Amino acid sequence: MVSFTSLFTGLLAVASVAVATPTPKAAKQPVVTYLGNQGPILSGGAWTSKGIVYTSGTVPSFNGSIVAGGIAEQTAQVIKNLAVVLEEAGTSWEYVMKTTVFLASMDDYSAMNEVYGAMLPSPKPARTAVEVGKLPGNFLIEIEAIAAIPDK
Repeated sequence: MVSFTSLFTGLLAVASVAVATPTPKAAKQPVVTYLGNQGPILSGGAWTSKGIVYTSGTVPSFNGSIVAGGIAEQTAQVIKNLAVVLEEAGTSWEYVMKTTVFLASMDDYSAMNEVYGAMLPSPKPARTAVEVGKLPGNFLIEIEAIAAIPDK
């Protein structure tokens, strides 16, 4: 005779598999392909789904080169590059909900924060900032963002 516990456990296992099965996306959303430059250093891009934009990590490049200067100049360029990516996706910094800032050195945090605070609209998005030690391309900062696409 099968016990109630065994029967229940079996049904629960079957139900979990059915619930966990991925379903195809209902509507295609555009992949944003803006690179911010025509050079070898990719400056960003994004994926949109269900009214949300997920940007790639965006770097401080302009016309194919890393911008001259230190963390302040590089932070400003990343914010400008992200603005273009967000615009192409149908949104802006005003709708950014969350950012992740990757710093080559946490010693640059204060200077980055000053530029970030001055350039972004209020209220500021939730933010995580981490030191990653070294970024590919020897730049000092990379930022990714998650934004809502506003209703039209």
